[in-house]
Amino acid sequence: MFANAALSASVICLAVLLLAMSQLKFLTPWRDLIFRDYWQGIAVYMAMLFVNVFGVAIYIQRKLLLKDAGQKLVHFDKQVRDGDHELSPEIAAQFTED
Repeated sequence: MFANAALSASVICLAVLLLAMSQLKFLTPWRDLIFRDYWQGIAVYMAMLFVNVFGVAIYIQRKLLLKDAGQKLVHFDKQVRDGDHELSPEIAAQFTED
């Protein structure tokens, strides 16, 4: 889940960066001055943007992909306890020992 969130956050941050670069072409003559004087602020902003987008991606994935996870686990536990499963005998023995 974290890898998917990191990938989506990096893609979104890259898209925002490319969009900003395409919209701010008029600042090209002062590019060196801007990067030399404001690189720290730009880096902090991009880091904060990445962390926020990463958090939103984790939240969305948890809400969409982990829906009713507890109920699914209860159903699986009932199947294992009843013996109605397709698990290997070694794995089934681990669950029945508890």
